[in-house]
Amino acid sequence: MGVIGNYYLNGPNLASATNIYSDAALTTPAPDGFYSEGGLYRESIGGVLGTLNTCGSCVVSCPVTMNSNMGGPGFYTLEVNLGTDTGAVVIIYTPRDTPHGILTTYQGSTYNALSSPIDGYHAASNPVRATYLGNSTDPCSTGLVSGSPYAGTIDYEWLTSSYYATGLQTNVFVAPGDASFTTASNPGSCVMVVPKSASVTSNLLIQMPVPSACAGVIASLSVACPVKLTAFDAAKINSICGDTYDRVFYNVPVTGGYGSPGLYDWVFTDPNGETVLEDGDYNFDIGTNGSVCTIANGIITNIVACP
Repeated sequence: MGVIGNYYLNGPNLASATNIYSDAALTTPAPDGFYSEGGLYRESIGGVLGTLNTCGSCVVSCPVTMNSNMGGPGFYTLEVNLGTDTGAVVIIYTPRDTPHGILTTYQGSTYNALSSPIDGYHAASNPVRATYLGNSTDPCSTGLVSGSPYAGTIDYEWLTSSYYATGLQTNVFVAPGDASFTTASNPGSCVMVVPKSASVTSNLLIQMPVPSACAGVIASLSVACPVKLTAFDAAKINSICGDTYDRVFYNVPVTGGYGSPGLYDWVFTDPNGETVLEDGDYNFDIGTNGSVCTIANGIITNIVACP
């Protein structure tokens, strides 16, 4: 949220003024950023006020796709209204090479596990801390933990179509277990799943810390609305080729399709994505004669087609 402060206008109100200052003598331009008064806001650059706009809520409704000005450094926050539908909320985060973190909170629960199409499962060792993704050989990645803590990281919130500086700052600490980099490659478009099982309107909070000053590559993020997952036929845990398909599971695609699982896809026992499938081998009804798929951390880590 924005921070309240004392600023001075060269007019009776924000709507009619042309400049904003930090001092009553009107000699020091206020810091660049957005300023609001009475339900209106304007951006100031060098103390000169821009176009007058009507304030909207910082909460946006799903679906959301953003590719704007999240290049770092900064502590980026996005709050999304998920509506009343139930199902799995699929979040796609593309950090590229430089380390970008992500932590999602929904109804008091935190989520930080993602699956990469390059190497599968990624998560910080502590479930309430952000997971940092990136290329292990990138200079930002190799120095991320050793450069911690990062004091005075500027806070940004998403508003309408871009992030804006709130005027606040956050001290970001990166622990060794927070980094989950892809070896000598960027991790691609990584997939996180947040379950929504109740037909209530509530907001999803996504925090994306980018504390390293060398981070300059813009990450992208998309948040889908809740959707019931598609079922596919499968056999019991530790089944083999030829075993009977006597149950159904549900997948969120990473390399596959809905109802047609692929490598590194998430697999759940329910259509809302609440419970990941237990680790083990399963005979899935994919391919000509089925395939034995290995599950670890809820993700398909190996697929062997049945003869």
